[in-house]
Amino acid sequence: MANRKIPLFDLKLSAESKRQVREVMTSGWLNSGPKVREFEKEISRLVHVRNAVAVSSGTAGLQLTLEALGAGPGKEVITTPFTFVATVASILHTGATPVFADIDPTTLTIDPDEIVRKITSETLCVLSVDIAGRPADYRRLSAVCETHQLPLVADAAHSLGARVGKKSIAQLADVAVYSFQATKNLTTADGGMVLSRHKKLVDSVRLLAQHGMTATAYQRKSSHRWMYDVIGLGHKANMSDLHAAVGLGQLSVFDKDQARRAQLADRYHQGLKGLQDYLELPTVDKGEHHAWHLYIVKLNLSRLRIGRNRLMEILADTGIETGVHYRPLFEMSFYQELGYTEQYFPNAAYAGRRVMSLPLYPTLKPSDVDYICDQIARIIRRFAR
Repeated sequence: MANRKIPLFDLKLSAESKRQVREVMTSGWLNSGPKVREFEKEISRLVHVRNAVAVSSGTAGLQLTLEALGAGPGKEVITTPFTFVATVASILHTGATPVFADIDPTTLTIDPDEIVRKITSETLCVLSVDIAGRPADYRRLSAVCETHQLPLVADAAHSLGARVGKKSIAQLADVAVYSFQATKNLTTADGGMVLSRHKKLVDSVRLLAQHGMTATAYQRKSSHRWMYDVIGLGHKANMSDLHAAVGLGQLSVFDKDQARRAQLADRYHQGLKGLQDYLELPTVDKGEHHAWHLYIVKLNLSRLRIGRNRLMEILADTGIETGVHYRPLFEMSFYQELGYTEQYFPNAAYAGRRVMSLPLYPTLKPSDVDYICDQIARIIRRFAR
């Protein structure tokens, strides 16, 4: 029987978020307006990139970015199969073709050497994915993209707060797309943001996100002028002021929450370091700052008489919820129908069988981390070869 109930994820909104939402609720304006613009400015300030547009989701941000870059039939986007489905769905929705490159088995992020092997005359861009808060190898990715004159787009859904040296992901890539979905380190309930040092690209994304209209409803209301034009085919993908209000409030505790995540990750390190014959713990390269969105361990399956899924079931019986980030996309029925198979991506295939995400969020207690480590150690001792 479970002694505790420790969820994989838990959320507590700040008092400032609730205040900001109440302010919007009484303002007479709920849709995209002044709070969205304020939120864009604050995230720009956080990641040190001037041009930003808030959108309805990280997924929408990826698709609109690819469309702004010219994605469509006959174009290829090189990305990783070790990611959430949204990354690749955003490519398919533009009509372009996803081309998978295998991952680095240690970082779980796309391998730059594999990208080079996949570049063709149809390649539009490279779409990297940061995993668990650890940045992809942006030094090597940038070198590859510069050599082949390809834009580098970062799916930075996991990595708000991450840095390489003093640079944020938005400074390292041509475009970075962040997610503010409910489980992320900073939430707006749902939402995303596209940031880039290329103003023209962000302006294109903003236009696409508002039906291709030259003026939003709030802009027309503020200027007392109803006139607008539609200059292209767009989408309904703007963020609302209600969502932005949640995000603005969560920014007030973001630094504190990030410090807490790092402390809890270090406690996991200390509690699990004696099990490294059986578990591979996450690492951080010198000069990198991990955002600790997730704490992912990799099981050494050859040293255990138990598989990952069974271990997760036993942990669930003790009250500990765990997760898998990720099952590679070529294992999913839809992508198998499209002809993707695992034989060309051995690192992603192996990672998909051995990764396990442990609870990590600011309200998690250190004593809960100790309990999780103790239960994992108990199970491993029982099933060690």
